[in-house]
Amino acid sequence: MKKVFSTIMALYALCSVSVAQKMQFDSLKQFNLEEVVVAATRAGSSTPVTFVDVSSEEIKQRNAAQNIPSILQTLTSIVSFTEDGSGLGNTSFRIRGTDATRINVTLNGMPLNNPESQEVYWVNLPDISNSLQSIQVQRGVGTSTNGSAAFGASISMKTVGARTQAYGEASTTIGSYRTFSSTLSGGTGILKNGLSFDARYSQNTGKGYIRNGKVDHSNFYSSLSHYTDDQLIRLVYINGNQHTGITWEGVSEDQMKDSEYGRRYNPAGEYFDEAGNRLYYDNETDNYFSNIAQLIYSRQLNEAISLNAGLNYNHGFGYYENYREDKEYSDFGLINQTINGVAHEYSDIIKQELMVNDFYFGNVSINYNKDKLHLDTGALYSFYDGDHYGKLPWIKWNQNINTKEYEWYRNNGKKKEFNVFAKGEYQLTKIISLFGDLQYRYINYFLKGIDKDFVEMNGNYNYNFLNPKAGLFAQLDNENQIYASVAVGQREPLRADLKDGAKGTDPTPILPERMIDYELGYRFNGDNGIHLGANLYFMDYNNQMVQTGKQNDVGYKLMENVKDSYRGGIEIEASIPIVEKFRFDANATFSQNKIKNYIAYFDQYTNSSDYEWVGQISKKYDKTNISYSPNIVSAIGLTYQPTSAWIFNILGKYVDKQYLDNTSNDLKSIDPYFVSNFTVGYTFRNTPIGQISVQGYINNLFNSEYVANGWAATDTFEDGSTINYVGYYPQATRNFLMRMTINF
Repeated sequence: MKKVFSTIMALYALCSVSVAQKMQFDSLKQFNLEEVVVAATRAGSSTPVTFVDVSSEEIKQRNAAQNIPSILQTLTSIVSFTEDGSGLGNTSFRIRGTDATRINVTLNGMPLNNPESQEVYWVNLPDISNSLQSIQVQRGVGTSTNGSAAFGASISMKTVGARTQAYGEASTTIGSYRTFSSTLSGGTGILKNGLSFDARYSQNTGKGYIRNGKVDHSNFYSSLSHYTDDQLIRLVYINGNQHTGITWEGVSEDQMKDSEYGRRYNPAGEYFDEAGNRLYYDNETDNYFSNIAQLIYSRQLNEAISLNAGLNYNHGFGYYENYREDKEYSDFGLINQTINGVAHEYSDIIKQELMVNDFYFGNVSINYNKDKLHLDTGALYSFYDGDHYGKLPWIKWNQNINTKEYEWYRNNGKKKEFNVFAKGEYQLTKIISLFGDLQYRYINYFLKGIDKDFVEMNGNYNYNFLNPKAGLFAQLDNENQIYASVAVGQREPLRADLKDGAKGTDPTPILPERMIDYELGYRFNGDNGIHLGANLYFMDYNNQMVQTGKQNDVGYKLMENVKDSYRGGIEIEASIPIVEKFRFDANATFSQNKIKNYIAYFDQYTNSSDYEWVGQISKKYDKTNISYSPNIVSAIGLTYQPTSAWIFNILGKYVDKQYLDNTSNDLKSIDPYFVSNFTVGYTFRNTPIGQISVQGYINNLFNSEYVANGWAATDTFEDGSTINYVGYYPQATRNFLMRMTINF
């Protein structure tokens, strides 16, 4: 890793020395250079895709010491949720019902998704929002992307650019559940030699709403930039350390209603001592340490052509730790132990499942913008190397096991990607512009080693994807726009899908997904501040990967392809100044999300007493609802700003029923919910120490007891009866946060 950082620093130094020292550039040129950095991954004002831009001011307004999914929760078609109930720990979201593995995320045009899981774990980037200048969310397939495929959405994040003047900022947040967050940031501004340096450090702690929902996170961000009239060179370094209590097991409905347990109960780390007392292991935690280094080069070659290039290195190390009672030694490849003449087949243990990974990425793109033609073309290459292994730091009954050295499994995954694309917009007439986008992706994934069940994994998988997109945009007049597009997206299987499918005597390979996304939209932007939008979409899937419950011949639950499924709906948005100093905002999505000819599989046992497994049964559904896909998602907000110093805002979010599997069973579902948040802020300007802003947040204003996520499983018996198992993730009831920020 030291060699990588040294190389990046050397490249930066060489580039800085080579540039001319002309410093007569203006803010517009600086802005243009900054925008080139993300041009390849973002849509423009006339691009016929469905998107929304979130500015730095909006990010700051919504940022109450929570992760990105919580900050974006009121945007159209987004359903966010958190495991710890408060938004500090593990958080995620779905967009149009699609999960995080199908949402592409980039930072400064470079991918953040883990190549194996294809997901961004936001808890591993604590407080990244405080380093962002803007976020663009594209719903649907969107434009060409770097990294894993975008099926539900693409999220393009851009870190803050250099300020013209030196600055400093200190911020502190305190609130319910012992939430404490502190941030200190500052920068030199752009100096006479064109250099600027920016840095930020933050620390977040809290105990969470759910038992063991504790967090202890820190994040360091730094940026060294060099500007000339026509060139930007920037070195970015981000360090994240997260320690989070495990909260992913969920609780049952009965437990939530039981006074002994309640909504805040969490079984993670639970065990019983010799006297039968219930105790909890203190270090039941998920931990991750990340280092991200980026070298960004942006140059305006002439009035029409600009160049952007980037190098990215992401090093990560993480593990989670569990206490487990009465586990068989053979489960970990160990022989039974004899202690003081007593033979033990079982023992309490502490186990760690670890990973270490290195992700290398490089890209280059050319932007051409002249007269009627706007063209972006580029290429990228990435390489990922990830190790997975397991350790046992403590074994209760241990005669001769070296717990420091012993590993019960270790395997490795290597993934390469090559990607080229070209996208362009052509102004056909004064009203109509045409859009075209063609992307080619090649992926190679190599898997080798021993899995945690001692099954040897060997696989070499290759995928070739050609993704065309086309659209039309019409600027009817100064206020009215319409657009239409059709786009193809394709997605390779996850590591988990491949390794489990390859086990057994009859391997069952999983096929890639393919989707055609149709979008038809309308936007109105009035001179009086009224903004309206409506978008029809239809996402037609082929071979969508879903969990059916089916097992292979050695008992592994498989991800399977379903031939025909779709998501279709209408999205409506409005932002209206209703009277002086009041603004009304609202959005709503009405959708249908279906699988045709779906076959579900259930484990069958003799009876509920002896639980002797006899096989699996299946049930066919002609048409069924896709899990975690509510038919209605809406948000409504009212903002009152009586003066430039005061701001009041109330927001409400409604999410319709969500099924926890694909069987449309009401017993395995989440009830609809409505939750409201209130914010008030006041800014003291021109104080002796600078500008002071104070904000207060009341989350879940009306104290709703709701659930935002969960899981479900079903056992069947020979007499025809069934038992459903459902785990819920309760969200926090009414809670409070207060933030003070000083700018100097």
